[in-house]
Amino acid sequence: MELEKRNNEVMAPNFSTISADASLKEAYASMEKNLQGPPHSPGLVVVNEKGKYAGLLTMDDLMNELRQFYRDACDKPGKGEWIAAFFNQCEILGIKKVSEIMSAKRLWLRSGERFEKSCELILYKRLNLLAVVDENSKPVGIITRRMVLRDIGSRMFK
Repeated sequence: MELEKRNNEVMAPNFSTISADASLKEAYASMEKNLQGPPHSPGLVVVNEKGKYAGLLTMDDLMNELRQFYRDACDKPGKGEWIAAFFNQCEILGIKKVSEIMSAKRLWLRSGERFEKSCELILYKRLNLLAVVDENSKPVGIITRRMVLRDIGSRMFK
């Protein structure tokens, strides 16, 4: 089965961006806003100082960072008083920059490319989110795994 659609036909043109120089505290505040309204985006598109695509910051990226801080604070589950040590470690996390933990630095798609490529990347690489950029590498939309499932599922389960 061939997918004839283009990314610009499927992508969500409304998405949140954040500067690569922003702190993770700022990023968390932006992500929290994203989670409040359905359907939420699983991350933020990161842009450089020129507004060009730099990467993605996903919930998975933040959770991986929290997981590392948990390991640093308490070497195994069940350790007494782990929560205080954990939150002491997390103070450091708030001042880190988005650019230090963002993912998908070289992974984006052009708006005119076939949606089939988006499906392939999301399925093969187990991604939650892909950025769609224009010819100047500026973000113009996002494609989520929800969009892929909606499109492919509706064809699979007719």
